[in-house]
Amino acid sequence: MSTEDLERRVSKLEDSYDHLDSSIDKLNTTIALLNQTVEVMSKNEEKRQQLLDRSLLFIIGGFISAVMAWIFRGGLGQ
Repeated sequence: MSTEDLERRVSKLEDSYDHLDSSIDKLNTTIALLNQTVEVMSKNEEKRQQLLDRSLLFIIGGFISAVMAWIFRGGLGQ
């Protein structure tokens, strides 16, 4: 093996290393963005579920109040 061959191989290895390093940086950025997106989606889903739960409790509470008012006014005895 000559010196030129070794230099050429080292140069190829350096290029390959630079390319891999660049790819790893891009992947890390993509992973960070995906994690952020998942966190935002999770928070939005949690807020939506809380709103749904509160709405359901409000409706059930209104129904119970209406039934109780009907019972206190005489119910079936009217």
